[in-house]
Amino acid sequence: MRQILFVDDESRVLDGLRRLFYPLRAEWQMSFANSGSEALELMSKTEFEVVVTDIRMPGMDGTELLAEVREHHPKALRIILSGQADRDLTLKSAALAHQYLSKPCDADTLKLTIARASALKDVLGEPGLQAIVSKANSLPSVPTLYSQLLQQLESSNSSIEDVANVIIKDTAMTAKILQLVNSAFFGSRRRIADPKEAVLYLGFDTLKALTLAVKVFSRFTVSKSSHFSIDAVANHSVLTATLARKIGKPIGLTREQIEDAYLAGLLHDLGKLLLVDNLPDQYNEVLAAVEAGKSAWEAEYATFHATHAEVGTYLLWLWGLPDAVVEAVAYHHTPSSCPGPRPSPLTAVHVANALSKTTPGENPKDAGQLDEAYLQSLGLPTDLGEWQAVGDFGTRE
Repeated sequence: MRQILFVDDESRVLDGLRRLFYPLRAEWQMSFANSGSEALELMSKTEFEVVVTDIRMPGMDGTELLAEVREHHPKALRIILSGQADRDLTLKSAALAHQYLSKPCDADTLKLTIARASALKDVLGEPGLQAIVSKANSLPSVPTLYSQLLQQLESSNSSIEDVANVIIKDTAMTAKILQLVNSAFFGSRRRIADPKEAVLYLGFDTLKALTLAVKVFSRFTVSKSSHFSIDAVANHSVLTATLARKIGKPIGLTREQIEDAYLAGLLHDLGKLLLVDNLPDQYNEVLAAVEAGKSAWEAEYATFHATHAEVGTYLLWLWGLPDAVVEAVAYHHTPSSCPGPRPSPLTAVHVANALSKTTPGENPKDAGQLDEAYLQSLGLPTDLGEWQAVGDFGTRE
């Protein structure tokens, strides 16, 4: 049974939540707290999978509570349910909450958010990795891009377009920006999938506060893994995204699906950043195994009992990114595990990931592997040479 904790200083709000979720009492074990201190007392006795809290409360506010939850109960999903629009508290929450819902919240939305989050344990079975991913409030960025971002934000001559052009080149920054812009933190009335549009929507002042005060971005420390190249991951991700976008139209994807494929291409190796940032010594073992001839995902599974695809999927699902994007990240190496009746963003990302590991006009031994059975089931080519032509491989953006 799922353990869910609701926290709000208004008793009438908690009473409303009790009534709302009463029909789910056979599935969810629900507890209710009138304050942050009471919530922590309950958490000292029970392991909760989800914590839903108001943000403005007397004594310990929601951000202080979530900071404690993040530190001492890292596996718990942290959701803010609030009707307050206090800018400072909202920005502080950006580094602490996985998801943010506004009061009054549609009952079905709240139920779906909690149910979806509660299913996460089936995605990533390793408790240690669950805690690492859930605790992450920032992801490591390419050092040169992180420095460029700081320079742009601190320069009086920079524009929001200048800032956007830096962020869209970095996997970690892109993931965090899209998490925030599509949450109730910043009130977008529609889903934003384009990273540049997301940056423009948030605006210069908000990005400056998020970067310099809240520190939602961090610089990758090279010494964490001397054999890991974050620049190589960033370049590969951008190329994969570009190729996925090019492949999308010929295989019949809609405009929205093409943008989802592009976004998933940017984020498909996000799990590697989490693993190398938090477990650098173990990831060095993975890199050594890859040098000895193993594929990266095989070596990761041997070391962590999970792959970067599962780790990245867990985080993106925690952050509430679109299902099609999460699905493409989850199965980009093994699309046959997620068969569908027609091509999808997953199809484009799987092929683009393989193509990005080839040299134009060649098919070297270390080229990415295509899932031939999956592609055959969709009536699509299984030869990389054919896909090079489809993706206009010679033109790299």
